[in-house]
Amino acid sequence: MTRVQIADDLTLDVVERGSGPLVLLIAGGLMDMDQWALTADALPDSCRVVRYDQRGIGESDAPTEGYTVEQFAADAANLIRTLDAGPAVLVGNSLGGTVAMAVAFDTPELVRGIVTCATSAGPSGPPTPPETMQFMMRGAQLPVAQAAAAMMDILFATDFIDEHPEMLDAAVEKRSKGAPMIATLGPLQSALIFDPIERLKSLDIPMLVLHGAEDVMVVPEHAELLAAASGGQAIVVPEAGHALVVEQSASVVEEIEKFLGSL
Repeated sequence: MTRVQIADDLTLDVVERGSGPLVLLIAGGLMDMDQWALTADALPDSCRVVRYDQRGIGESDAPTEGYTVEQFAADAANLIRTLDAGPAVLVGNSLGGTVAMAVAFDTPELVRGIVTCATSAGPSGPPTPPETMQFMMRGAQLPVAQAAAAMMDILFATDFIDEHPEMLDAAVEKRSKGAPMIATLGPLQSALIFDPIERLKSLDIPMLVLHGAEDVMVVPEHAELLAAASGGQAIVVPEAGHALVVEQSASVVEEIEKFLGSL
């Protein structure tokens, strides 16, 4: 793990492996770069695979403002420039997929491909089911450890996290280091009003859309909307929920590798 200064006032924790064209892995809201550990380790060494903690997460700097999709996208673009490694394939989970699209809209010269995983189509897509929203609101009232444990029931479609409790413990420890509340609420609120559909229709960048068949946070219909707007392919992964990049990492890696080979 290294510290990379991407702006005068922002330094991020970064992990990378391999060499070659850049594949940048962008974590989802409430999550850190460790959600990409299995994926990063399985991607070929012929790629320069980089994952990082966004502002406000883990040991990355936590400024008091700037927690919007647009600022997260600017941070990702600055990281690519700092690494002198563009254009990159951006792979984003949930909010990370929204950030990936925002990078492509704002700085298309830095992007040669996009992979979204469990990512919302924005206001154009169906809402989160009411029962899921109620579950999330109840969880928000709990301490970090209890809230994280409770969220596993709606993030995962399988028993993966029960079989790998150390992953949950590590996520809770990192999340308990004092990240400002705005680091959680700010980007999620920003993502709710981020509407990519019309801009995707005119974006000339290849895109792959992956989604868990049993996702109850961002229902799979969002994947079809994103794919139709971008002219890309939607692949719905069976036995996977919102955390598909963790619980079905082998399937996710297989599809990413196919996509990389098509570029």
